[in-house]
Amino acid sequence: MIEAHRQELKSDEDVREAIGILHFRGGKKEFDLGKQLTESENSEDRSIGADILAQLGWGDKTFHDESVDTLIKLLNDSDPYVIYCAAVGLGHRNDARAIGPLVKLTEHEDSQVRFGATFGLSCHDDERAIASLIKLSGDSDHDTRNWAMFGIGSQTDIDSTDIRNALVIGLNDPDPEIRGEAMVGLARRKDPRARSAVLKEWELDDISILSIEAAEDLADPSLVPYLNSLQESLDLTNDEYFQNRLADAITSCQENRLTPNKANSAGAKKPRG
Repeated sequence: MIEAHRQELKSDEDVREAIGILHFRGGKKEFDLGKQLTESENSEDRSIGADILAQLGWGDKTFHDESVDTLIKLLNDSDPYVIYCAAVGLGHRNDARAIGPLVKLTEHEDSQVRFGATFGLSCHDDERAIASLIKLSGDSDHDTRNWAMFGIGSQTDIDSTDIRNALVIGLNDPDPEIRGEAMVGLARRKDPRARSAVLKEWELDDISILSIEAAEDLADPSLVPYLNSLQESLDLTNDEYFQNRLADAITSCQENRLTPNKANSAGAKKPRG
C-alpha cells in the first residue's frame, strides 16, 4: 500500500495537489496511509506522512486526536525536516496538547525547526506559547522572526506590556514586512506608537500594504490627509487590492468607527505578493 501510494505521489506533477486530494477525502484509508508513512525508515516518507495527517478533512479535522498524537511523536524524529513538517502540521491542527513539546523546539539549532515551532505555537493564547513567540520575534532567522511577529501582533487578541515591547522592537527591523507586522500589531492595540511608525514608513519610496492596514486599524482622523496624498500620488492602476485597502483605510479614519480595544480576529497569514 505504501509503495503504491509513494509512486503515485512521486509521479504526480504536483505533489502538493496529490496531498490536497488526500486531505479532501480525509477518510480512514487516507489516515492509515499517512500513519504508515510516518513509521517508514525513509525520512521523505515520514515528512509526507506528516503533511497528510496535518490537514486530513480540512475544516472537519478528521482523525484529529490520532493525528495529533502521531505528529507530536514526530517532533522527536532524527531528521530536522520531518520535525519541521510535524510542527507545521500541529499548527494546522491547533491542539493545546502540542504546546509543551513545541516550546521545547524553540531552542533548536535548526532554523527551519524553529520556524515550524513558531507556526505551531501561533493562534494559541496559552501563556507558554505567547512567551515563546515573544522570544522568537527576535530570532536570528528571518522567517521565524517574521511569523512570530505576526503571531503576537495579529493572531491573538491578548494584550500585554511584553507583547507591546516586542512589537516596538520590531518597528526597527531591517525587513519591511516584519516592521509592517509590528505596526499592525500595535495599531490593533491602539498603541499611539503605531502612528509615528506608519508616518515614518510612508516617507519611504516603497509603501507597504501592511502600513495601510495599520492605518485602517488605528482609525485616526489625523491620518486622512496623508492617506489622501498617497491615493493621489501612487499609481495603483494595476493593483486593485491596494486600491481597496487604501480606500478602506481612508473610510476607517474618517469615520473613526473602531472602538479602542477592538482587534481583528486572528486568521491565516495573508499571502505575500
